[in-house]
Amino acid sequence: VIREPIAGDALGAALLAHLDEGREGGVHVVERDDGYVDSHDAHLYFTKVGDWFAVEESAPERANGRILDIGAGGGRFAVELQDRGHDVVALDVSAGCLEVCRRLGIEQTFHGTIFELAALDPKPFDTFLLMGHNYGLLGGPEQAPRFLDALRTMARPGAKIIGTNREPLATTDPVNLAYHQMNRERGREPGLMTIRVRWRQLATPWFDYWFLPVGQLAEIAAACGWELVDTACENDHYLAELRLTGEEI
Repeated sequence: VIREPIAGDALGAALLAHLDEGREGGVHVVERDDGYVDSHDAHLYFTKVGDWFAVEESAPERANGRILDIGAGGGRFAVELQDRGHDVVALDVSAGCLEVCRRLGIEQTFHGTIFELAALDPKPFDTFLLMGHNYGLLGGPEQAPRFLDALRTMARPGAKIIGTNREPLATTDPVNLAYHQMNRERGREPGLMTIRVRWRQLATPWFDYWFLPVGQLAEIAAACGWELVDTACENDHYLAELRLTGEEI
């Protein structure tokens, strides 16, 4: 009998295992809906500034005021910013990830989505972080405006979004090129992936994660009241800083 994985918090479990068992315990897999799998080392969620991608290292200097770290994971950005004296809230849908954040000393966490937080009418934020390629959480062209509008409802005037992503078409890998073509044939953006995280017997639900060109990000953001004001690039990785324009949409 072939058994399916158990539905659960695979990423959170992997990060907790990294803390409790060492580096080998946190190895996990990202599975794509075309059958492609990619192994990941949870250590990446715990790196310090000097070990980040070059495009990530300016994020702490760019951030200001009250900060919401969206998809905080192991809290590497939230920890750094809290240590610098910022008022930081770490948000994640993974209870395990937030347990890691608390164990690492992060004082404020929120378990849920940005939409759930926005519905609570929280104290407004000056900076939203979407680091670790988390512009991917925009989730595709249909969800992206709703996502960006939710951030607007929680933003102070002049607020910014600082995040990273990958240029999806900057690849020569035939497997990824075939996936892009498969997406085009089913009416989807080339870099819009449907993935899940697996660790041992656990698997998260399937979800959409979007690698989109920075120019396309700028167009979508502008339609929602956010202006692209700066970018930094490193190979196919990019950082994009958006600012709230204050215009009515």
